[in-house]
Amino acid sequence: MLHFADARKLARKACRWAAYGLAGLVLTQFALRLWIRNRPRPIPYGWGWLLENPWRRRYRDPQQLAEACGLLPDDQVLEGGCGSGLFTEALAERCAYLTALDIDARYLAQTAARTATLSNLSLLRADLAALPCEAESLDAVVLISVLTETPAPVAALRECLRVLRAGGRIIVGEEFFAPEYVGPRNMDGWAQAAGLRRVGAQGNGWAYLHTYVAR
Repeated sequence: MLHFADARKLARKACRWAAYGLAGLVLTQFALRLWIRNRPRPIPYGWGWLLENPWRRRYRDPQQLAEACGLLPDDQVLEGGCGSGLFTEALAERCAYLTALDIDARYLAQTAARTATLSNLSLLRADLAALPCEAESLDAVVLISVLTETPAPVAALRECLRVLRAGGRIIVGEEFFAPEYVGPRNMDGWAQAAGLRRVGAQGNGWAYLHTYVAR
């Protein structure tokens, strides 16, 4: 029979190990964020399951996010860094034509499989630093959890601005649980450096969505 004193010892031991585990998790997350921030890069294909995590959909529901982007039925839109295509279909349903790009052909193959029935969509393998689009040819650029993975985010924003028509919008979304996360204030700083100003903000520090236009 377990005595009360023994039970207390076991409880203390369990709490101690739980604290060690939590501390280890926090330190690992901190080290990972620091390492990635100094070496920004797209999420590896082998980690793609993180993009599809059911828990992520609780705060990044594709339909809700696409609605929040405020796309118009006649908009020509670019989705940069589409990854596995989690948001691609929902975005395409809300605009006239969507061009989705990624630098990894394997992600594009995933996106192609899940959007095979769409007729207003094209997929391109390309980099945000050199968009294969004519100047002033788009109404909106959507960047969800991708800008912080680029080595030169300000330059990428300028490139996005180049392809926008007058009054076009750049819609940027980031989430705290991504190791490369950058907060709203820093994102606004990047945008200002690229010649943009914020005209809309949704969400919070954990998961936000900002809309920018040319200054």
